[in-house]
Amino acid sequence: MRCYASFLAVLFTVSFASIISAATTAEQVEPYLVEGRIAEGVEHFAKLATPDNPEAQYALGVLQTLSAVEGLTQDLFRYGLKTDSPDLPFVRLPVPKNEHPEKLTYAKSRQVLQDFVNDLETAQTTLEGIEADEVKLKLPVGLIRLDINGDGIASEEETFWKVFVAVGGGGRRQQLEADQQRYEIGFDKADVHWLIGYTHLLQAMSEVWLAYDTEEFYTVTASTFFAGADAPPFELGTGNNGGFNVDRIADAILAIHLMKFQVVEPERTQAALKHLQQTITESRKVWDAIAKETDDDREWIPGPEQTSITPLRVNREQVEGWKMFLDEAESVLAGEKLLPHWRVAKGHGINLKRVLNEPREFDAVMWMHGAAALPYLEEGDCVTQRTASTLQRMFNGNFFSFAVWFN
Repeated sequence: MRCYASFLAVLFTVSFASIISAATTAEQVEPYLVEGRIAEGVEHFAKLATPDNPEAQYALGVLQTLSAVEGLTQDLFRYGLKTDSPDLPFVRLPVPKNEHPEKLTYAKSRQVLQDFVNDLETAQTTLEGIEADEVKLKLPVGLIRLDINGDGIASEEETFWKVFVAVGGGGRRQQLEADQQRYEIGFDKADVHWLIGYTHLLQAMSEVWLAYDTEEFYTVTASTFFAGADAPPFELGTGNNGGFNVDRIADAILAIHLMKFQVVEPERTQAALKHLQQTITESRKVWDAIAKETDDDREWIPGPEQTSITPLRVNREQVEGWKMFLDEAESVLAGEKLLPHWRVAKGHGINLKRVLNEPREFDAVMWMHGAAALPYLEEGDCVTQRTASTLQRMFNGNFFSFAVWFN
C-alpha cells in the first residue's frame, strides 16, 4: 500500500509539474507575441527547446512559423506590394503602402519565395521534433503582432489575425476583427500536426512556382503587384468606363497568355508532391489526436463533442466527410484516382502524380484546351462531381472555409 501511495505521489508530482511547465512557458512566450518581438522570442526559446521540454519546443515552432510569415510580409513591403493587387496567393497579405520601395528584380522575387520556403522548413523541423503525446500552450492569438513593415515596431494594425483572415477569409473575418479579445486558444498536440501540415502546404505551393522559369511573366506583370518593379517600357491608356474595370480584364487576359513556363528545376515539383502527401498525413494525425482528447479547453479545431473559440462548429458527419476528402486526395496524389477534364471521355483522366513527377512546359491555355493533358491521360477511375456535391452537403455549402480551417 505504501509503494502504491508513493507511486501516486510521484505520478501527481510529474503531472502537476507538466501543467506548471506549460503555464510558465505560455507566460514566457506571450510578451514576445503581443509586443511583436518575434525574432527575440526565437532566439530565447532556441536555448530552451529540447525533447524534454516539449512546451518550449512548441513555443519555438510557433515563433519560427510566425517569423517565416513576418519575413515574407517584410519582403513584400520592402519591394512595395500594392494594396490594390489582384487577389492571388501570397500577394493578398495586408501589407501597408511603401512610399520608398527598393528595386525588385526577377532574381530577388525568386529569393523572397525561397527564403520563405527555408524559414518554413526550419519551423517544420522544430515542430516535428515534439515527441510528447500531451503538450499544450495557451496563447492569445488575437493579440499577436508582427512587424510587417520591418521598422522594429509592431503596431495595432500589424496583428497576425489580419494576415490570417486575408489568406483564409471565410465567415470568421467580421467577428474576429470586430471583437477586441485575447482569443486565447489552448494549442495542443492536434494543433502541432495542424501547423506542420500548413508548413508543408505552403512549401508545396512555393516549390511549384519556383520549378518554372517565369521571367517573361514577371517582366510584364510585376509592376501590377509591386511599386519597386520596373514598369514595361510603354504606357497604356485606361479602358475604364463608368466604373467597369476593363483594365483588369485586359491584364488578366495578358497574364493567362504569358503563363507559358519552361521547367528549370523539375525536382521542385517532385518535392511539392511529397509536401502535399505529407499535408494529408498530418491532417490524419490531427483527427487521430482529437479523437483521443477528453478535455474541452479553448480548442482551435474542436471534435464533435468539443467547442471552439471560432464561429465554426464541427459535427461527426463533417469529420467523416473530411476523412473521405483525405482518402480521395491521397488516391489522386498516389495516381490511383484520376482528375477529370471537360474534354476527356468518361473513364479517362489526368494522373496528377505523373504531372508532378514528370513536369513539362506549363501552358495555361493548352491545359484549359486539353492538349497539355494528353501526355498524362490514363484509363481508370476519376474523381466525380458526386463526391464534390456530397462534401458540399456535409459542410452546408461551406466546404472551402472548413478546408482552410482544417488544412
